[in-house]
Amino acid sequence: MFLSKKTPLVAIDIGSSSIKLVQLTDFKEGQYELTHFGMMPLDKECIVEGAIKKPDQVVDALKNLIKAEKIQSRYAVSAVAGEAVFIKKIKVPVMSEEKLSEKITQEAEQYIPFDIDEVVLDFQILGKINGNKEEKMMEALLVAVQRGIIDERTDILLEAGLKPAIIDLDLFALMNAARLTNDLSSMGTIALIDLGDSFTHINIIQNGVIGYTRDIPVGGGYLTNMLMSKFKVPFEQVLAIKRGNFSPDIREEEVIETIIQAYNNILEEIQKYFDYFSTLSNDKMEKVLLCGGGSMIRGLDDYCADYLKIPVETLNPMQGVKVNPKVFDRSLVDEMSGLSTVALGLARRKFDYT
Repeated sequence: MFLSKKTPLVAIDIGSSSIKLVQLTDFKEGQYELTHFGMMPLDKECIVEGAIKKPDQVVDALKNLIKAEKIQSRYAVSAVAGEAVFIKKIKVPVMSEEKLSEKITQEAEQYIPFDIDEVVLDFQILGKINGNKEEKMMEALLVAVQRGIIDERTDILLEAGLKPAIIDLDLFALMNAARLTNDLSSMGTIALIDLGDSFTHINIIQNGVIGYTRDIPVGGGYLTNMLMSKFKVPFEQVLAIKRGNFSPDIREEEVIETIIQAYNNILEEIQKYFDYFSTLSNDKMEKVLLCGGGSMIRGLDDYCADYLKIPVETLNPMQGVKVNPKVFDRSLVDEMSGLSTVALGLARRKFDYT
């Protein structure tokens, strides 16, 4: 399939609790305008721990979203994440990309925890490193994704009437979105943390290059269940409570206490990984960028900063996108930016690749 940079792609992010759709156009070199933006909620049984359990319902939701947004493009870009994805930095002798492709295909089994016949492999050369005098070495980023998770996402897109052009990784989409408002290469060592519903994804970036990743199998869904149980409210009301909008019979102090209780477990795991990273690399974390649904919780960034003892900022990549006030409510778009980070990053792909 050959696509030019002018081929319009629609970005589809299929998350645990909703499907996000974003489409951008480039109106100047390196500058983008939002042309389509929408979300469709999913029942919490549709996707469990990253696996699609009710594909028919997901397809129907995606079809309804495409119809509601009046999407004309049939070509789509989407992404995968979670335990079916393995990413590792490896050191290899300096060689051409073609030779490295052959070497990795032959030797990948020693690196990855999956059956080699059930994965799709890819790699990216990161650059040369200091090695011994006899042999010059370089670093490469090895990526392995189980075919089943790719086929799962591809089937959903096809059933909804779309043509999958690119299946990316959430991690690369997040970095693409972060670059809308940040120069990652000049920020030193930072953590880009996606506070999702089922997982918390920790991505450590060193001078703009991915260094280490870790997925914690706990996310905002844990807090959702706690709030539903404590305040006896339906799932639909929990999002408003997380943002600080609730009825007078719900005490703010109890909400804050519940949020802290839920996220202390997550922050404890994040801190453990930061300590491990510091020991492994002899490098210190300089900043944390938060995104994902959890980043929309009022005051969570400040609490994370207090807990981790480093600066924490909520990422709003939508600030780097032109938004026509006659078409979109700017305040609403900004409010939903945390949920749409992956989709925004995916929507940039058509401008970077052919």
